[in-house]
Amino acid sequence: MKIVLIFCKLVSFILKKIGRGSTFPGQLAYKLNKNIGNYFKLPELVIAVTGSAGKGSSTKIVVDVLEGDNKKVIYNKTGSNMLPGILSLLIEESNLKGKVDADALILEVDERYTKKVFDIVKPKYVIVTNVSRDQPPRHGHFDLVLGKIKEALNKDMHLILNADDPYIRKLNLSDEYNVTYYGINKNNLSYTENKFTSLNMYYCPKCHSKLKYNYYNIDMLGDYYCDNCEFKRPNISYLADEIDLDNKYMIVNNHKIQIAFNIIYYAYNILAAYSLCSLIKVDEDKISNIISSMENNKKLNMTYKFNDNNVYVLNNKNENNLTFNESVLFTYNKKSNRVIVIGWKEISRRYKFNDMSWLYDIEFELLNDEYTTKVICVGRDRYDIATRMKYAGFDKDKIKIYDNLESAKDEIKSSDADIFAILNFDYINPFNEMMKEE
Repeated sequence: MKIVLIFCKLVSFILKKIGRGSTFPGQLAYKLNKNIGNYFKLPELVIAVTGSAGKGSSTKIVVDVLEGDNKKVIYNKTGSNMLPGILSLLIEESNLKGKVDADALILEVDERYTKKVFDIVKPKYVIVTNVSRDQPPRHGHFDLVLGKIKEALNKDMHLILNADDPYIRKLNLSDEYNVTYYGINKNNLSYTENKFTSLNMYYCPKCHSKLKYNYYNIDMLGDYYCDNCEFKRPNISYLADEIDLDNKYMIVNNHKIQIAFNIIYYAYNILAAYSLCSLIKVDEDKISNIISSMENNKKLNMTYKFNDNNVYVLNNKNENNLTFNESVLFTYNKKSNRVIVIGWKEISRRYKFNDMSWLYDIEFELLNDEYTTKVICVGRDRYDIATRMKYAGFDKDKIKIYDNLESAKDEIKSSDADIFAILNFDYINPFNEMMKEE
């Protein structure tokens, strides 16, 4: 196996020199020897982060905290989170004996690849952010994804789970794993009547009675219970018992944490990372200080002014109703006149299917109110987006259709209202550059 490692290291070096091939060395190594993963000697602390949405953000927060605590951290910073990408990372970061010299190995892991990856890296801690409708052509039903994650777990792992998510609780219904739960208390943006029609779970996973809620925070996340059996929101070790998204802070275990962007799912990502870092004995004062000092990842969300109006740039993962619904709820909660921009260049880089069914899992109906003056649909699937807006009840005069951002520029910039740009990552930088132009 040493010869395979040396050869693949050489391939990795050459590819880096020409700016290509983040996953090819791992693909090659696995093809040459399917047991190559067993050759690596990993740090004692291995952390895995998986889930449908939020795993990249949560991973980066954990990395920043541990590096701020003077730990040497290795992680898949390129975002290659399937087996070939993770093997490529280990090839690059190991010596010729396969030893990965670091205090911690932190891996963002694609949820469908958890079994293959966990068999190799054997994580000690596993964060599962959520499992939701995501990439239907690749994943199929979300129950299949949850089953893949469940198959990858063992009792040597310490799980960090969102207590507010009744669906993710299905991973530990029989209390067989060591689990730490995090959650968010009722706050000024919580609501008592369900606003979303495409939830993963309406019924108790134990007795199948309909779940009830004291309040919702977003989607199906909140304080739930079953009045027919004992199933309910569990005891929470890391609770944001005070949260103010308008002023961008929350308090956890008496520690105040500044939130870079006032979206509640970002707060959940912070909580997941905070819980993990506390469990591995990083001082909570240090955790809160490091997180509070982080700059908002400009590739995710940002806010700025244009012609005295607010511009909210909201990055969304295509084919994932959870991230889109968070942006919809964020927009809905801003009670001011608004123009909404929705679009992307592509649906997926992993396959060529043009599935648009996921658009109908997003609650665009919430935005059909007196505040929305127009919806600008841009990009390759602009007519599909416009059709979805029509089904959401928008008047046809409010729906504007453009081939791309450039052709929509005058329509967007002439808007006398706040602008909410709900975009896939491939349109984030072009949109921001366009808004900066004189």
